[in-house]
Amino acid sequence: MKTEKYKCGLILLTGFPNAGKSTLINKLVKKKISIVSSKVQTTRDEIKGIINYNETQLIFTDTPGIVERRKFNKKRISRTLLNNEIEIDCNLFIFDLNTMINEKILSSVNKITKRFKKNYLILNKIDLVERKILLEASKFFNSRVNFLDTFMISAKKNKGIDFLIKRLITEAPERDWVYEDDVKTNMDLSFRLSEVTREKVFQLLNKEIPYSIDVLTKVEDKNNLINIFQEIIVKKNSQKAIIIGKNGQKIKMIGTRSRVEMESLLGNKVFLNLVVKKN
Repeated sequence: MKTEKYKCGLILLTGFPNAGKSTLINKLVKKKISIVSSKVQTTRDEIKGIINYNETQLIFTDTPGIVERRKFNKKRISRTLLNNEIEIDCNLFIFDLNTMINEKILSSVNKITKRFKKNYLILNKIDLVERKILLEASKFFNSRVNFLDTFMISAKKNKGIDFLIKRLITEAPERDWVYEDDVKTNMDLSFRLSEVTREKVFQLLNKEIPYSIDVLTKVEDKNNLINIFQEIIVKKNSQKAIIIGKNGQKIKMIGTRSRVEMESLLGNKVFLNLVVKKN
């Protein structure tokens, strides 16, 4: 463990749903650790991504997106932010440039940023908008919110991220490292494999299935073949039928896509046994 003359920055990622927080944390760590989906509220846990540069360790925490409707478990989001207020060194507020800016959005941004001493504005998806829109968004937010600096990036295209990292390294305080050199995330393998399948469910059945489904995972490594047993847990029989699909076609597609990604993740052949159960 690093203990002398080393730096460690604790960084929170906040923003509205689909702003690109999960894509950004995956790009920062250069490994897929957080689910990427267009469905609102698919990130439900505090997923941490860890990167090390020479003497500096940066720890990024991905959070659920900010939403106004209670049905998306606003209390859990508020608790997540509250738990991080004291611990973090800076907050990165990720904003999707395709989102319309209005007073309601501005109010939500202010509510979040006022919790933290250091806030940086991250304007994401610069590859999808004209430069005029980019500059207008930057000017508007910085005239109404106390951001220390603004970074313009495309998380998906990996643009502007290196510049952001360099700034965060410079700002990181002297502190013992929290994680060992080779640790990339706080989440264990079972969680990551569960997230792989949960992501595939949302990709194939975005509108039909609620974000609250769970995937339970058990892993067995035998004779150079990794056996993965997963249960997709739903709340209604109607949801079970949707995931299975006509003649089992949907569950087959989910399983095939999940297995391919799992084999890439593990670097080994995978046998995936996938079942759907009602809680």
